Amino acid sequence: MLNRRKFFTAAGGVIAASTLLERPHIVEAVPKAATELGKVKIRDVKTASVRLSYYNAHLVKIITDSGLYGLGEAFNRSGVVDHINGIKRQIIGQDPLQVDYLWHKMMDAGIGQGSRSGSLTGAISGIETALWDLAGKILNVPVYVLLGGKFRDKLLIYHDTGSPNTVAPKPWVQEAKRSKAYGFKAMKFDLNRFRGERWNRTLSSQDMKAWVKILEAIRAELGPDFPLGVDLHWAYNTREAMRFVQMVEHLNLWFLEDPMPPENADAFARLTAVSKVPIATGENLFTRQTFRPYIEKQACDIIQPDTQKCGGLLEMKRIADWADLYYINMLCHNMCSPVGTIAAGHACMSIRSFVALESDSVELPYWQDIIKRDGPIYKNGYLEIPNKPGLGIELNEEVCRKHLGKGSGFFD
Repeated sequence: MLNRRKFFTAAGGVIAASTLLERPHIVEAVPKAATELGKVKIRDVKTASVRLSYYNAHLVKIITDSGLYGLGEAFNRSGVVDHINGIKRQIIGQDPLQVDYLWHKMMDAGIGQGSRSGSLTGAISGIETALWDLAGKILNVPVYVLLGGKFRDKLLIYHDTGSPNTVAPKPWVQEAKRSKAYGFKAMKFDLNRFRGERWNRTLSSQDMKAWVKILEAIRAELGPDFPLGVDLHWAYNTREAMRFVQMVEHLNLWFLEDPMPPENADAFARLTAVSKVPIATGENLFTRQTFRPYIEKQACDIIQPDTQKCGGLLEMKRIADWADLYYINMLCHNMCSPVGTIAAGHACMSIRSFVALESDSVELPYWQDIIKRDGPIYKNGYLEIPNKPGLGIELNEEVCRKHLGKGSGFFD
């Protein structure tokens, strides 16, 4: 018979043995990190722009002297490729395992061009993501491990649906049905199509009433508890936003996104303080510096950073962890290819306060085929992140080349 001391000694041995058998990723990565430092050098950074709907997905590839490479995706606006070509000299010849050091090096070098508050941030975001992919491949672990490990095994996806250009509720209900048919378990609608005078940010009572009828019809279709968000695209003034949130209190909306322009955190704080509908913002904020007033003033209920804009994977995690000190949760804004989506997913896996990741372009017939895959990227409304080194993805070169944006080569 085992006495107490022998029991705990035996139990400890079993636990130790099982731990050794499991070999957590981080245990494998730490000793290898020391041996790999300084062994791989960055040779170049190249881009390929793939056409998606009305924008180009700017893919980034970091090439090294070892044959390994890293993939990322930058902000999807014009001028970003030029920014990448201009800032990449800051990291050529450097060790790709020094991700945060290289990020600060690029940020400091570009401060005169708005590296912490504009499209250059989006260029650096793409490079930073590719650095994490490369570091994960060097150390043979998934990126989410390098960001601290995962809080969940899969990510809830919310669908940014189509927005019919009509006040008739039926087409909107049809959009909701289509979204559910894709398998999504959460969605949002853009309500910004019927405004009249655009310059004074006025939302008419007629528009408000039409939107309420549309949302009531959608809510009736989805049921009372289905996560349903609304995006107003920064178009209105604070007082009109206050009126509208009062009119939709009965609809149990998941969130109301960006009812006003993002430059004034005090205006958002005023709205958030009186709204029974959770207020979300953040897709047009860049780095911790511009998120700071929203977090410290508690000017929103949900932060919504975009990985390709805000500074990259680690910067998004820093922003979310800072907001979590105020118990502000996080949605991840996302408008990009599967490369950026999977990359954002790695960061979201490692963020405690994460709620859901946006899906934008899945309706495109070739969107999922930009990367090699065995099945659908989204399964039953969720995204499962590959348990492979780096981001765990490979490009489908044939599809990418077929849909290159005008004037773009394929990492030439």
